Amino acid sequence: MNLNEFTPIFTVLCDYFGAKPSPGVAKLYFEAFKNWSVENFKRACSLICNSRVYPGLPKIPEIREMVEGKPEDQAALAYHTLIETIKRIGPWETVVFEDGAIGRAVEALGGWEQINEWSLDEWKFRKKDFEQFYLANLRSGRTEPITLYGAFDRINVASGKESFNNPVLVTKEMKFLPGGELKQVENLSLVKK
Repeated sequence: MNLNEFTPIFTVLCDYFGAKPSPGVAKLYFEAFKNWSVENFKRACSLICNSRVYPGLPKIPEIREMVEGKPEDQAALAYHTLIETIKRIGPWETVVFEDGAIGRAVEALGGWEQINEWSLDEWKFRKKDFEQFYLANLRSGRTEPITLYGAFDRINVASGKESFNNPVLVTKEMKFLPGGELKQVENLSLVKK
């Protein structure tokens, strides 16, 4: 979203809450939301106007929570994405999570193949560990997508082959895109270890 799209929405939000922010504060809000789509920013502002009863301009985290949810909500949704990916993809394929905090949490837990070996009973005990690693990565800004190699690629490398299979991309909307479609996702840079 650019400044011309942001300003009228933010102005209405300020008017609604009777706030008169300085130009510096307005710039701070724009910087916080400039990477959002106009639709998401409008939606967040609308939700906050319809649910918030306190006077004064809502703080940036309050507005973010309207669309993104609380960090704990994000961790729960990330866990659901991970479990669905394990069920649908399994340990053989290489995967990339668009939400890189998921991939980094998987690495911290031992890697893609390792977590695919855990039973549902074991996941009951590991869920909290995953969510803690996920939140730590989210808070530290370590959210760039990384490649989590599956068994096929590990076997290929062990047998001397240098080529890798195209990874399956798991989007934030929980779509599973074959490797050939990775180019269609904007701003996605794959990091290979």
